Amino acid sequence: METELMLRHSITVGISGGSGAVYAVRLLEILPRYYRRVNIVMSNAARQVLAQEVDVVAPAAGAWGLPNATPEEAERVLIWNNQNYNAPFASGSNCPDQMVIVPCSMSTVASIAHGIDQNLMHHAAAVMLKEKKQLILVPRETPLSAIHLRNMLTLAELGVTLVPAMPGFYSGQSTFDDLINFVLQKVLNQLNIDLKLSRKWGEGGG
Repeated sequence: METELMLRHSITVGISGGSGAVYAVRLLEILPRYYRRVNIVMSNAARQVLAQEVDVVAPAAGAWGLPNATPEEAERVLIWNNQNYNAPFASGSNCPDQMVIVPCSMSTVASIAHGIDQNLMHHAAAVMLKEKKQLILVPRETPLSAIHLRNMLTLAELGVTLVPAMPGFYSGQSTFDDLINFVLQKVLNQLNIDLKLSRKWGEGGG
């Protein structure tokens, strides 16, 4: 009961069609430990990338029993149809304090930066902006065009946190999991979640 009371209320996770589905899956294995509700919204392209890159098939809507989750944690993860504007986080009167879009495609970046509301994911991000809540995007693209950079600058000027999927190597990262954890650690730091996935600069150094 004490653990339940310590859980944060909710967070919204968007998954777009950019490469890097593994970041989303790994993050979703962590978040149910810290939130009573993890609301997910994803694009059709994201579903294709999930199947292609990590062999994961997500339900159209409803509970998502992710691998490695306890039954209690699995019940906290809920997928919403990307056209269902009745989702609780679609309204400023009930939006969460935090939203992460991981991975975030450049088309999703552009839509949010220019207020182009094409689906629930874009709309939820727009709500976070107008309510001045925490919006974190994990863009995954290279090389970046001037258009991409301008769009990200627009979002940064609006207070959006951009955490590009750019693994570092200064802490001795040598495996695939190390590289994934490096990026996820940056996201968790922004969410103020005290979980150590990757060694910080200066820790254990010679």
